[in-house]
Amino acid sequence: MELRVVDPKTLLDNPENPRTSAPNVQADRRLAHNIKAVGLLQAPLVRELPDGQLMIVAGHRRRRACVLAKMREMHVIVTSADEKLDGLAAGSENIIREAMTQSEQWRFVDKARRDKSHTDAQIARALMVTPAYLKRLSLLAGLHEPILHAIDMGRGPDFNDLKVIAAAPLEEQRAAWAELFEDMVEVDADPAEYRLNPEDPEDTVPWHDLARYLKQARYMAVDARFDDAMAKACGVVWTEDLFGEGGKDNRFTEDGPAFAAAQEQWLADCLPEGGVRMETGEYGQAAAPDGYRRVANWMAAEETDVMGFFLNPNTLKIDEIPLRPQEEEEQGDATTPRSIAPATVAPPKERAAISGTGLTMLGLIRTQALHAALDKVVEDVDPWDLVAALLLALGGKNVTVHTPEREPYGQMSRRETALATLFPEGVLIRDPALLRQEAVAVLKNVANCTISQHSGSGVTAQLMGLLFDADAQMPNMAFDDFLKCFSKPGIMEAGKALNLLPRNTGKEMRTAIMAHVGPEGRWVPEQAGFGPATEIWKAALAAMERTAEKLASLGASHDGDDETGEFDHLITVEEELNGPDPEEPDEAERIALENPDTDAAPDARAAINAHLDSHFEVVRIAA
Repeated sequence: MELRVVDPKTLLDNPENPRTSAPNVQADRRLAHNIKAVGLLQAPLVRELPDGQLMIVAGHRRRRACVLAKMREMHVIVTSADEKLDGLAAGSENIIREAMTQSEQWRFVDKARRDKSHTDAQIARALMVTPAYLKRLSLLAGLHEPILHAIDMGRGPDFNDLKVIAAAPLEEQRAAWAELFEDMVEVDADPAEYRLNPEDPEDTVPWHDLARYLKQARYMAVDARFDDAMAKACGVVWTEDLFGEGGKDNRFTEDGPAFAAAQEQWLADCLPEGGVRMETGEYGQAAAPDGYRRVANWMAAEETDVMGFFLNPNTLKIDEIPLRPQEEEEQGDATTPRSIAPATVAPPKERAAISGTGLTMLGLIRTQALHAALDKVVEDVDPWDLVAALLLALGGKNVTVHTPEREPYGQMSRRETALATLFPEGVLIRDPALLRQEAVAVLKNVANCTISQHSGSGVTAQLMGLLFDADAQMPNMAFDDFLKCFSKPGIMEAGKALNLLPRNTGKEMRTAIMAHVGPEGRWVPEQAGFGPATEIWKAALAAMERTAEKLASLGASHDGDDETGEFDHLITVEEELNGPDPEEPDEAERIALENPDTDAAPDARAAINAHLDSHFEVVRIAA
């Protein structure tokens, strides 16, 4: 072999390079900064071609990093070994190389930081990390030895438990470890030094229990009202949270009494002008001082309002609660006796065009039409349409998103099954047909047009129906059981839309509509399709914007319960959009509405199924 100095840009790539994946640009940049700091530690292996050019055998990434580092020269080793071994050398170099364990990396950083010949800035430049991250690695290097052993075995804790354990003193880690494994060692052995058995996969650590045992309450500097001088006077000593988010004040103290004393001192000496001190009530809540009452978040602000300050005994934060001076009740304000109050008679309610039973039918039929439309596009659905549909589905009222910590155990959901299918090894299977199949399956599992308050998707599913032309999948609605759900004015209006002459009764008009459409025809009333969803959606957005503006104008919200009855005069967004319910459903309809998946309305469901069976195969909706 021969060592040469060459321009890295003149080296040729090896067409037989075993690494075929796209290079990681960020990783290459980190290596380039490392080379700038400590130099090129290992020269690439190259072979001289007949025309004199040099081709890389092993070291493509090192060459790219040298180019990024703007090096004009680099050392290479020119091999004269058998050319047939080049591929074997290139592949085996990476396969047999073993990375350092986590604990070895942590100890290396800790030793380098303690070595006076290296500063944190030098190590940070060499490893392309922040100084705070270096301190975190040093903290992890100081973990109890059996804990590091478990981590190196791949049986370590998750990030949340790890940062709690690492923050605890070493003596407390030892004591907690000994308590966990005191029954696992021989009589004379020290349980604090117990190490997991690599041959026994069942030998694990209840990390969450260990972290809970070691966890201490923390009081953050960002929640403190007092300054450094007051903190020093009250004995508050800050510690840096090395696992905290970068760019923020991550200081904390575990000395609750000292933190509370400093907060109390701020309340006594530094209360803003016009502020009112609030004391703790009987149950630990903020108690309004005499002569004041709380300002509810729905009340408009007034000039006389003041801000109350309260030390929360649970969090030791100082909460701000708006207060309003109480006015003396006006004398002689006689309340009109209830017996002589003017009587108001509510006008009779007008029956809705379609009854609750009809809306239940409509929800089931729309759902099946939506699912049929999704099935129709499963082979060639546009990816952007699919992304939009997924967003709509996840925005449905029947979708709840849980954090991983709160996700219940048990059978996998359809969403989890899809993810397991698409990411079996943690890397996406880039099969367009499989992607469409699983995405449509999730959509069908989530999106539905039922009117249940608990499981219906709401207007988002109807918008999805417009997106995929579910109207084309709607069956003929001119069948007797559905038409019976129309009120007389409603059925007359439907006949008028079909240019039919008026009839004396609703039954005659139903018969006329069915005869006009015929058994082979297709009729879908406008309100039964997916088109009205656009106006409903616009109105809902407008209502949400109005509500947000009202809440913003009422000021910041505050802790504590409002008195009973203070919100009685407010109306919901649904009432603002739709007005009061024009017709109370009868008992059977009410049960069907509240329990759409039960057999509360067997006659209606039987009629739906019998009618739909004549048009298309019924897709059963998974619970």
